[in-house]
Amino acid sequence: MVVKNKADLLTASKVAQKLDISVATLNNWYGWYNDTSMYRPDNCPELPMYIQATPHGPRYWDQEALTKLRRFKRWIPKGRAGVMGAYNAKAWGLRGKRALENKKTDHDE
Repeated sequence: MVVKNKADLLTASKVAQKLDISVATLNNWYGWYNDTSMYRPDNCPELPMYIQATPHGPRYWDQEALTKLRRFKRWIPKGRAGVMGAYNAKAWGLRGKRALENKKTDHDE
């Protein structure tokens, strides 16, 4: 990503606002996408890179990245049976473990 003008960049909060999602959802998308132990379908759109100067510093996206994120949002299957169900269930504790036991998909077998 080439930075032309910092004023043109969007923070995670602004990106989440434009996509009508929470920052936690944005974080989950990237956590799932970058977790090599998770199943990722072949038709999964690319999640764009962001700019982050330090490990815990703010993240920034440009308008081109926002377009890719919109494409990802339209693609992502929803609900417990969606592709991110196993990743999200990690944070649910025992309830998540039970939900995963009830979930059966072709790629789990």
